[in-house]
Amino acid sequence: MGFDVAGRTGKETISSEEIASSTKLFGGIMNCQDKLLFGHIYHIYNRGNNCEALFKEERNYYYFLDLYKKFIHPIAHLYAYCLLPTHFHFLVRIKKWDKIENCIHDQSQIWLQFRTYLGTYTKAINKAYQRSGHLFEGRYSKRIGKRTEYFYGLISYIHQSPQRHGIVMDYKNWPFSSYAAYARKDRRSLVAKEVLFDEDLYNTILETHECLNENRIRELMIGGNGFL
Repeated sequence: MGFDVAGRTGKETISSEEIASSTKLFGGIMNCQDKLLFGHIYHIYNRGNNCEALFKEERNYYYFLDLYKKFIHPIAHLYAYCLLPTHFHFLVRIKKWDKIENCIHDQSQIWLQFRTYLGTYTKAINKAYQRSGHLFEGRYSKRIGKRTEYFYGLISYIHQSPQRHGIVMDYKNWPFSSYAAYARKDRRSLVAKEVLFDEDLYNTILETHECLNENRIRELMIGGNGFL
């Protein structure tokens, strides 16, 4: 069972009618912590309902990233991400309204993009694995400041998640995070060009991975209500 790595059979995305009721698919997704605003940075994270696996096989990860490119990449700059079997993290900066083409006209529509993104993935998983109901537990977002210790620590925290959860021995080897894009300085990746081209910002992010120990990172996340 499963769906094609490139997506569903045909052009099956969630319709406008389905969007109106799509909160039923992923568990109260409209109850956010921080409202998304143009030009601000947010930690977006979610997990499977009742700790269910979001990604049941490898191609699911690729499909989820393909949907990210379609729905979120046009409206946000990506600083870091990590997909794990039962949850995910994205650190993004929502673009300014005049830098977003066509799909967003006011701030109330920003979450509509995220809702459509997660709703489309949920519908695909439900169909592919003959399940129904919620896939995601809820929606979580926290607005943060750029170039703060918390900002740098959060990127390290996100990248180190697979190792912290015992999925791999070394987080640098996990294929479904943005760490490899940083390590290779891959300008073709999803990571925002403003990070890879800004030498000071780029170098500080990499240095933080080495100099912030696990205890300090956890202190930062607990103090910032991070997703542990």
